[in-house]
Amino acid sequence: MMYKIIFPFLIVFISFTSLSLNAEEGKLFDEYPPNVVAENFSLPDMQGTKHQLDEFRGKFVLVNFWAMSCNVCKSEMTTLQSAYELIDSDELAIVSIHAGNSYDGVEEVITLNKVSYTVLFDTALQLGEWGIPILPTTFIVDPDGNIRYRAVGTRVWNSPFMIDFLQSLLDSNASQAVSKPL
Repeated sequence: MMYKIIFPFLIVFISFTSLSLNAEEGKLFDEYPPNVVAENFSLPDMQGTKHQLDEFRGKFVLVNFWAMSCNVCKSEMTTLQSAYELIDSDELAIVSIHAGNSYDGVEEVITLNKVSYTVLFDTALQLGEWGIPILPTTFIVDPDGNIRYRAVGTRVWNSPFMIDFLQSLLDSNASQAVSKPL
């Protein structure tokens, strides 16, 4: 009987530990194959205003999938907010998508974490085609709308390694824009 209680916690601990170790070992993201276009969406924010991924075309977009039932997802929001403040938001947008059928408690979590980036709601769970094996899962979409990277599991978004990685993406895009003929 005791194993029925301990086993689920052990699985979560092992999964969380292995995901965290991957990030610490320098594996911040899994690279995506070239030219995989991110599926556009039309999802509401807390006020009911619909937003689409295409609104952010021309910027890198960090798309983070999370849920209220996922405690590591909620704790990750603090580091996402910090990263958002450290990175130039003219070049990088953060869009956080709550996967779940209820808004209950979301406003409190957003307020508690002082979130100022875009938070949307996928109440119908329509974005399953994105390839989300667990929550949190995060994608980086390039300015042309292609998925470049995926991070499965929690990350420390404001760590020096992550900020350097994100900044290098932005810098490489800026240098490509300069080298393109007009």
